[in-house]
Amino acid sequence: MLKLAEVFTDHMLIQRGKPVELQGTADPGQTVQVRLADQSRQTAASGDGTWHVVLDPFSASRALVLEVSAGSETISLNDVAVGDLFLAAGQSNMEYVLQNEAHFKEAQQLVQDMDLRVLYVPQVEYPEQPVSRKLEWKVLDKSNLANDSAVAVYALAEIKKHTDVPLGIVECYKGGTSASCWIGETALQSDPLIRNIFYDKYWNDICDQSEEQEDIKREQYVRIVAKYLDDVAAYQRMYPDRPMSWLKHDLGHTPWPGPKGKKDFGRPGGLHDMMFSRISRLKYKAVWWYQGEEDAKNASAYEPLLSLLIDSWRRELRDDLPFFLVQLPSYIEETYPETWPVIRQAQYEMSSKKTHTHILCTIDLGDSYNIHPTDKLQFGRRLGMLCLETLYGMDLGWQYARLKHFEKTGSGIVLVFEGIEEGGIVVHVDGKERNARIHDGRLHVPAPARTIAYAWQNNVDHVTWNENGLPLFPFRITV
Repeated sequence: MLKLAEVFTDHMLIQRGKPVELQGTADPGQTVQVRLADQSRQTAASGDGTWHVVLDPFSASRALVLEVSAGSETISLNDVAVGDLFLAAGQSNMEYVLQNEAHFKEAQQLVQDMDLRVLYVPQVEYPEQPVSRKLEWKVLDKSNLANDSAVAVYALAEIKKHTDVPLGIVECYKGGTSASCWIGETALQSDPLIRNIFYDKYWNDICDQSEEQEDIKREQYVRIVAKYLDDVAAYQRMYPDRPMSWLKHDLGHTPWPGPKGKKDFGRPGGLHDMMFSRISRLKYKAVWWYQGEEDAKNASAYEPLLSLLIDSWRRELRDDLPFFLVQLPSYIEETYPETWPVIRQAQYEMSSKKTHTHILCTIDLGDSYNIHPTDKLQFGRRLGMLCLETLYGMDLGWQYARLKHFEKTGSGIVLVFEGIEEGGIVVHVDGKERNARIHDGRLHVPAPARTIAYAWQNNVDHVTWNENGLPLFPFRITV
């Protein structure tokens, strides 16, 4: 029986300018014919029934029909487009859906007639889990975008304002996940540090746990979370005007994490196998990665972990793809105090050490008491603008402010910035807060000083913006 791989459906978007790989199954030895636009390829299904063809790169186009034939069977996929496809990945803030976002009604009007394509990857947590949703492409409109990523849709819409190329996103994310969930087990075990912290420790903690014991713990956890959510709903009905900070003070945080085990979506490598592998044969324009909150517990190891993820994904996607990292915003993290600056710095380091790796600063967009800021519009806009600058070569006069380097002088230390000429700034010199001013892109700190830091807290009190309204990246230097 002739079949196409599950990622190929009506309304799909193919990455322009790259070879198009198509796979499927047929009867062993059967001849398979593939036609798309002016290209045609023929192959024979192998002994296990699988077949694979590669078409030459296409330029941007719309309303194509893909036909695949074998014997008397023909599969036709309609409304196929060729354009730019982005992989939106990470944890809950990338997952945060439009229907819960502050600008949902505006978003419904925004996407009309934009021809934005979306493929959502169902969140399958373990092999035996029943799956009710299949992979299926759709064209966004006001009636079907409620459960799509707010950040990704806003980013795509921003890019669309400046190009007529068909655009699409593949949504592959899951809330509460460490980056280690998205890296294959072989890669995780290849690095001794990563293996020890994120792989061996996890499985050693439950080496004697039976499947029955795990199921009992999972059932107990579901009941605990359900009660907490009922308590939250009752609290919000009783006190509708109280802020999130009061709710958390009175009820505490959401019970977390769940029990470890073979069915735990947080297990190392689990979602790599259950979700990422399903869409790893597609070609992409770039990867959008918004994650890091869950790795605060191991913040000191996040830089090598993120480096491993980027390297392993590029290897599996067979492409030195650009990565766009969303740096974590402000938040009062009480469980792991002052770890978010370490995560942010690791993200920043990747943008300077890894080729084709970019980062956007969101330090000013957080919510002190809500780890999921409900206003995602600026997150998406900044991501889209960064893509326009770096991928599409558009000079929009849009540049972040950042520390370039520092110089020792006879009277102290001079910090040299780029992307900002003038502005007030609050720095911590050897832990003591000082109000200062950037002038002509430079800041003079009188001696003596051993450490100088800006915005080096989980929750930042003072942010400096440049003339374009973009924030200065956090930094901490040792003199």
